[in-house]
Amino acid sequence: METELKLLIAPAHTKAFIRHPLIKRYALAAPRIKDQTGTYFDTPDLLLRCNDAGLRVRRTGKEFIQTLKAGGGVTGGLHQRNEWESLVEGEQPDLAVLRELVDSDAPWARKVFSRQTAARLTPIFSTRIQRMVWDLKLDDGAEVECVLDQGTVEHGALQTEVCEIELELKSGEATSLFGFALRLLQDLPLRIGIQSKAQRGYTLFHQARQGDAAASSSATRAQPLQLTRKMPVEQAFLAVIGNCVAQIQANDIADQDSGDIERLHQMRVGLRRLRSAFALFGQVIALPAALESEFEWIAEAIGTARDWDVLAAETLPQLNMPAAAGVDLEAVRKAALIQAGKEHALAVHAVASPRYTVLVLQFNRWLLQSGWREGQGQDQADQPALTQPLARFARQMLQRDQKRLSKRGAHLEESDRARHRTRIAAKKMRYDVEFFQALYGEKNSRAYLKALARLQDHLGQQNDLVVADALLQQLQQGQTRHAASIAWVRGFLAGQTRDGHAHTRRLWKKWQAQELPR
Repeated sequence: METELKLLIAPAHTKAFIRHPLIKRYALAAPRIKDQTGTYFDTPDLLLRCNDAGLRVRRTGKEFIQTLKAGGGVTGGLHQRNEWESLVEGEQPDLAVLRELVDSDAPWARKVFSRQTAARLTPIFSTRIQRMVWDLKLDDGAEVECVLDQGTVEHGALQTEVCEIELELKSGEATSLFGFALRLLQDLPLRIGIQSKAQRGYTLFHQARQGDAAASSSATRAQPLQLTRKMPVEQAFLAVIGNCVAQIQANDIADQDSGDIERLHQMRVGLRRLRSAFALFGQVIALPAALESEFEWIAEAIGTARDWDVLAAETLPQLNMPAAAGVDLEAVRKAALIQAGKEHALAVHAVASPRYTVLVLQFNRWLLQSGWREGQGQDQADQPALTQPLARFARQMLQRDQKRLSKRGAHLEESDRARHRTRIAAKKMRYDVEFFQALYGEKNSRAYLKALARLQDHLGQQNDLVVADALLQQLQQGQTRHAASIAWVRGFLAGQTRDGHAHTRRLWKKWQAQELPR
């Protein structure tokens, strides 16, 4: 299993990295410099890609080395993949040789190593990389291969630049990689690297296929969770947190498609789910206050951009307003769109910042170290809250959520603030029910989750109108030329907010009629 941490670095900072005191301190020898060209192979219908496998033949000097990577994944920039390598005679891969190295009866292996697959392999994209390699030995004894890669990934006329640092663990603990990266970050503006070279190459391949067609959103929704009733709470916590982190990193707005508003939306949802999970498990596993504060910062930065996106791309375009003298709705929309673009850029800047990189590294190091166990006994008998069966814990937490939502919903009709508090409670409960849905089955939880989702979605739409009024008020102060038009829109939205209260009451009663999943 290959374990490495990938960090992105701007070309302007590579000299500072090469000369960095930490490299000089821990390097066992001068760096090795290699010029490498590689070709990635797949079938025309991307069978390997669909089975989460990657096949490359790389030329270094006079040698050709084929590499197959499969399984594993990426968490917080830490790439863990199964890897098999062998020499080949030329530029073509030899699957038969690799099959002898892979001791696996997994479905992906049977598909990848079939004769039909071997006959259909074709070059998909290529890489041209200059690689500098240092062998490091850190203070804690960890042995790390430190690599600086600079070059390009190419598919036909399309190409993308590569400038990245790879810290591959050869021996020791993975936490050493995070510690070393955090020390580098004190002097160099680095970012977490989520995409592999293979992922970048496949992106170019898909771009070439799309041609002039409008590109679809690359946003990724949360994947279903696999939990069991007897699973210890601590294990369930790691599964839920990992699921949330996967959604966040899959939609990293600084990593690719930075202008995609749906990616920003899904990254925000991932952060909301993550913070809800912290609250859910907070009684048994406490997130350090410093990390909690930083998650609040990045959530606010992305949340502000999302609010403006909703106003500019959803609320205003969907308005069915009657024509009125002197009201220029299109000018209001354009002004909101311009402001949304500015806020979106600020959100991308925040995610691309060293501050966010530090947060990701520190958080994932805390997870790897099981930081919540500090000060606790290591014996399982000393940690009953962590080892209790998930089913009992889940039931208690959902009962707590339901009690809180019922209490807040009793004041639904009093004010916008009361409806906002009810919406927050409904949102958290919806996330928690979805986290635990595998325990109850879709059939047993469908009706409850459907009623809860409809209530939360409607309260969210009502909240969007309240937020829209606040944003339009800000816009009104800076757009004196269109102040009258903005004031008219605000008045129209206020009427829509009032009209939705009756529907809110109906959805509230439908949720109250449901029983918690069992």
